[in-house]
Amino acid sequence: MDEAVAVFDMMPRRDLVCCTTMITGFLQSGRPVEAVDVYRRMQNEGMEFDGVVMMGLVQACASLGDLRLGLSVHGYMIRRNLPTDVMVQTSLVDMYAKNGHLELASSVFNKMPYRNAVSWGALISGFAQNGFAGHTLEMVVEMQNCGLEPNSASLVSSLLACSQAGLLKLGKSIHGYILRRLELGQVCGTAVIDMYSKCGSLSYAHALFDQMASRDVISWNAMIASYGIHGNGEEALALFLQMTETNLKPDHATFASLLSAFSHSGLVEEGLYWFDVMVSKYKIPPGEKHYACMVDLLARSGRVEEASKLIASMNTEPGLAVWVALLAGCHNHRKLAIGEIAAKKVLEFNPDDLGIYALVSNFYAMARRWEGVACMKKIMKQTGMKKVPGYSVVEVNGELHAFLMEDKSHHHLEDIMLLLNNLYSEMKEMGYVPKSELLLPNFEVSHFSEQRKLIKLL
Repeated sequence: MDEAVAVFDMMPRRDLVCCTTMITGFLQSGRPVEAVDVYRRMQNEGMEFDGVVMMGLVQACASLGDLRLGLSVHGYMIRRNLPTDVMVQTSLVDMYAKNGHLELASSVFNKMPYRNAVSWGALISGFAQNGFAGHTLEMVVEMQNCGLEPNSASLVSSLLACSQAGLLKLGKSIHGYILRRLELGQVCGTAVIDMYSKCGSLSYAHALFDQMASRDVISWNAMIASYGIHGNGEEALALFLQMTETNLKPDHATFASLLSAFSHSGLVEEGLYWFDVMVSKYKIPPGEKHYACMVDLLARSGRVEEASKLIASMNTEPGLAVWVALLAGCHNHRKLAIGEIAAKKVLEFNPDDLGIYALVSNFYAMARRWEGVACMKKIMKQTGMKKVPGYSVVEVNGELHAFLMEDKSHHHLEDIMLLLNNLYSEMKEMGYVPKSELLLPNFEVSHFSEQRKLIKLL
């Protein structure tokens, strides 16, 4: 592309065709910023645009996450009454979906006179990427009812939805569908591995990984991350070492998965060693996620002072995830001085996650800073945020069972409570003492109406 840019800049006269070629080239090279720059040069030169240019620009907006420019481009197309075929309309659906504006994406999609498998895949992927598992699976069924076979993109989104909702049985069915109708390549294979892992079937994930004829870096990263989320740090390291014996080179995502595995397993020394190897041997500059994993690893183990020094050594400004990891460690290990600093830094970000405010509130409660607790409650009340209650879901014989705090609607409640009481008695005999210091005065009970809604959705 650099040579093409040099020729383009030397041209005495540039027409629509050569400008369109440059925009397309930049997009194919993964350089959306330069694609937008060409468009702006064309605009300054008073050039008129056609649908091909608009489609390229919409794709650039999707890659950049620039919704404002995307809306501007869409408005230009409407005002100039430019013809929009299925490719342009699908690009608009994809752009809105990737920016999280699913209502706009659905509106464009519903107005399309003709939709192909790619169009359906764009919207299905948008629902999956934004965490709407139910909508994702409903769209796949609707797509089939319209006479279209799900393509690999739609099936990967379906697998993501299964992993989000813990639908192991349905995930297995989709795996079987892929084997019967398509080729289990690297993309679908990695998605299936991720689904099995997040649904709790790590043995299935590893068996499939071993059977894959061709494995790229993303496949290895997915399997390393799978061991990590299950707390198997030593297995993750063994797999990483196996990867280094191939022709593949670990990337920043590989080390993020590895360091996360160490964090979940409490392998502090291993984490420190491989963090140093990442920088010194592989010349990978640590990013926000690497620092967050390392701070979490150190803070979890009680080495809060070291975690604080690591943050001070960062070349970039620490993000919210880093400070939250430090604050969680201070809360768990009663490190008040550093925790005060971390709490203030967290609040400077004005987070929109109610769980983070709850963490800050719990830290202040542990420190007996009741005015801080009251302040957090006031902030949460003023913002109007409501905490979505955490719940566990298990699938038994194809039926989902949801369990929420204080909910008593399950038809096997008595048997569950009897088992829990027996477990509590066994724990008490082993010396377990519940922590009562975090019980706050006037503690507000979770919203039962929200809990009921969640159970009905499941």
